[in-house]
Amino acid sequence: MRLSAWPITDVGRVRSHNEDSHLVNDELGLYLVADGMGGHAGGAHASRTCVEVVSKVVQRGLKGLSDMPREIAAAAVNDLLGAAASEASARIFDHAQREPALHGMGTTLTGMLFHQDRAHIVHVGDSRCYLFRSGIARQLTNDHSWLNEQVQAGLLTEEEAAASDLKHIITRSVGFEREVQADVLSVNVSPGDSFLLCSDGMCNYIELDELAQLARDHFLSDLPRVCTEVSLERGGEDNITVVVIGASNGPDRRRAPRPQRKTIADTLPPR
Repeated sequence: MRLSAWPITDVGRVRSHNEDSHLVNDELGLYLVADGMGGHAGGAHASRTCVEVVSKVVQRGLKGLSDMPREIAAAAVNDLLGAAASEASARIFDHAQREPALHGMGTTLTGMLFHQDRAHIVHVGDSRCYLFRSGIARQLTNDHSWLNEQVQAGLLTEEEAAASDLKHIITRSVGFEREVQADVLSVNVSPGDSFLLCSDGMCNYIELDELAQLARDHFLSDLPRVCTEVSLERGGEDNITVVVIGASNGPDRRRAPRPQRKTIADTLPPR
C-alpha cells in the first residue's frame, strides 16, 4: 500500500489567527487535524501540543508492534491511539493549570494511523474524517457536539441543526479536562480508497453529497485547495484545515524493499 497526502490550512476570512494544527507524517503513516479553542494563545497552543504529543506517543508505541501477529496488532494500535489522545489531554490540561492565561484551552483531534492493511482512526470533537470509495463519500466519525446529540436524540432535525448558530458548542475535547475518552475505530483499506480529514471550518460549509462530487471531479492533490476555496466563498468564518490521503497499489515507502528474486536471465552463464 502506497500512501500519498496533500494538506492545506487557511486562516479564513474572519479570524485574525489560525488555531488549527495538522500533521502529515508519511514515514509513520500518521495524519492528524486539531482545531484549537480557548483564545489566540490557548487554542493555538492546545492544537499544537496535541499534534506533537500524539505523534511522539505513536512513534514510541509503534516500535513494540512490529513483531506482533496481525490480529493482536490491530487491537494494540487502537489502544495506542486512545492512549496518545489521553496523554495529550493530560499534558494540555496540566499546562493550563500552571498558566492562568491558558485556562480552559482545548482542541479537537481527528487522526489516522495506517498499519498493515487497515486505517485506524482516533477522534475527539467535531473535526471529521471521510472515506471516499467507489465514488461515494462516507463520514467515518461522529461529531461530539451539542447539535449532533440533539439530532441523535430526535429533538432536532438535521435541517434545523444545519441552520443553527450553535455549531461551535462541542461536548468533548482534548485538554479541557485532564481525562478524555476518544472514539477509536478501524477500517480495511482497499486500493483506490482515499480519506479526508478536516476541521469544522470546512465541513460546516460542504455537505456529504457535494463533497463526494468534488472528489469525483478533481484530482486528489487538488481536493484540499478546492474544498478550501468553496469554504471561503461561502463565508470562511473559521480556520480551515484539510488533509487528503490516498491509498494505492505499490510498495510501502515506509518499509525497506524486499530483495528481488532472480530472473531466468540472471541464471544464464556469462558470455
